[in-house]
Amino acid sequence: MGGAAARRPTRVGAAHAPSGSRTGTNVPRYLLVQTLSFIVTLWAVLTLVFIAMRALPGDAATIMGGLDATESQTSALRAQLGLDRSLPAQYVGYLADVVQGDLGNSLRERRPVVRVLVDRLPVTITLASIAFVLALVIGLGLGLLAGLRPGGVFDRIALLFTTIALALPEFWFGFLLILLFAVQLGWFPVIGLPPQGLTLAASWHLLLPAITLAIPRAAQVARLARARVLEERRSDYVRTARSKGLKPASVARHIASNSLPGVIPLLALELGGLLTGTIVVEQVFGLPGLGATILGAIGARDYPVVQGVTILAVTVYVLVNWLADLAQVIADPRLRAS
Repeated sequence: MGGAAARRPTRVGAAHAPSGSRTGTNVPRYLLVQTLSFIVTLWAVLTLVFIAMRALPGDAATIMGGLDATESQTSALRAQLGLDRSLPAQYVGYLADVVQGDLGNSLRERRPVVRVLVDRLPVTITLASIAFVLALVIGLGLGLLAGLRPGGVFDRIALLFTTIALALPEFWFGFLLILLFAVQLGWFPVIGLPPQGLTLAASWHLLLPAITLAIPRAAQVARLARARVLEERRSDYVRTARSKGLKPASVARHIASNSLPGVIPLLALELGGLLTGTIVVEQVFGLPGLGATILGAIGARDYPVVQGVTILAVTVYVLVNWLADLAQVIADPRLRAS
């Protein structure tokens, strides 16, 4: 007995040592894998954008020169913009500038791309933030209520809401809101921002486009939250809690807290996708954000601006999802244990 007892701590210590070493090496490895994944993703997306933009008919020199420009004038403008170089040379120079943190100058506005992004980003960030908060409140609230009482009133409302919201195209839904609340009722401005720009009064101008963005995303969140709650309701700890006479409100609180971590990845996807999802909505509501900027840049073949917006979108998307992974591990003890 004594020998067995003396040997037991040695086995426990030996068993824990490799686990500690694995934990110590997994964190740097995880960060390295995520960093390499981001670099590869960014390179692939930028390469696709580079090829796609130059596959379009015409270039910036042709569009900027107009129909009255002679061939010599167009060639001179093309040389001035650096478009007379071969495509491989342009591609290598473009990647070299990106690695150095230089996004180049806008061919249309003749100023740094970073300056263009800084000027247009506040509108898009504000719009995306309002839309995300609305989607979070509506989606989580409706999903939790529907899942806690399956077959009830909120469950039926959630089913109807998700069916309609996911079937409506955003641009069409935006036009309906403009027609009803701006044109017919006159409660909201039709398009654009107030003359003073992005101020507190502009939040009223951003509410309709934010609702347009939020509704389909709230439907996605509500559907997943409902499914997670229904899954938790079938767990052993819920049956045990009910058999011990725990109050329904306390049981519901435990179910909700254990269901929310499973919704975090979808929230991250929706938040990261809002940056690009605003493109159509900004165009419908006439907002001077990144959406209008990139559409105008595509039409003018302003390659540096399109590439700059792409870099920003990919960076935000990857960063948000990486932070969501960490948040899910922090919020869910089961993931930490595994």
